[in-house]
Amino acid sequence: MKIVQFILFSLVLIMASPCLRAQTPPCGKAIVEIEGPKDYEQFVPAPPEQVKAALLKAIPALGAKVHKDEGLHIETEDDTALRQSLQQTNKDSGVKGKYEGLGALGKILIDIRETTQGTEKGSLLHIEFHKNGFVGRMGGEGYSKPLAEETACLVKLLSPNDPVKNPRGFSSQEPSPARALTLPEGTALQVFLLDPLYSKKAKKEGVGQTIQFEVAEDVVVDGVTAVRRGALATAHMSEVQGSKIAGRHAEMAFVFDAVTAVDGQSIPIKADEKAKGGRHNETVRNLMITPAFGWMAKGSEAFIRAGTGYDVAVSGQHTIQSGQ
Repeated sequence: MKIVQFILFSLVLIMASPCLRAQTPPCGKAIVEIEGPKDYEQFVPAPPEQVKAALLKAIPALGAKVHKDEGLHIETEDDTALRQSLQQTNKDSGVKGKYEGLGALGKILIDIRETTQGTEKGSLLHIEFHKNGFVGRMGGEGYSKPLAEETACLVKLLSPNDPVKNPRGFSSQEPSPARALTLPEGTALQVFLLDPLYSKKAKKEGVGQTIQFEVAEDVVVDGVTAVRRGALATAHMSEVQGSKIAGRHAEMAFVFDAVTAVDGQSIPIKADEKAKGGRHNETVRNLMITPAFGWMAKGSEAFIRAGTGYDVAVSGQHTIQSGQ
């Protein structure tokens, strides 16, 4: 009787558990699959410092973490829990195969150097993958190209502006004449997640932690820019739970708070619902397949890639002073 009650209770949890909500993936690529050559070079039209910043945001998307940071030389190592989360996400998305789109265990060596291609200044990104000689021999070695592509994607997607240092955003145009303009209720804008979200880390920081975004493109009202591309937008974590036994997966949810206008005002923003990351729990499935030991199966962590886009809207009507 107790087992039946436990299964019924677990079924309720599954029905109530949030799944990975449809979000705009970075550069339209929902899954980062390990494919291509072991070594790879790519020219990125941006200075080395900007390329490195994007690279550090891209590395977790391949189930890795930084092991050594020596300026423009970086080495990674595997993050086992993160790899499991990516495998589950890929599997949910229909990726088939023994490794669900991921390759062998090993380390990635990255070098960035300033260079010129034709008349364009930029950086040469050189990436090598070295398979672990003792474990993880099975699986592909093609980490280099997808990591380079994810890095180049984030360089292109995210603005050169640092929204923490310059929350009003980046403007290459001459200041427009100062005037007051009305930013209507419901004005739509898109924001990009600045850094990847990982439930294992988020759980340590807890509910209430600030999550940073940047505005995807200028918000123009009556021909005047009210919010610039690269401006700071923020949210706060409203729920975070780590993975647990019995196939209970980690969950995260956050609520949007504000965006910074051209005059420095903090403008409230909102989304239709809480943004979520996580998967349906698998307690019932595990117990049905292996009744005696299904409760021992641990769930996976939740992960959201940097550059993920969210559609939000201005809350209330506000007067903005342009030309600042």
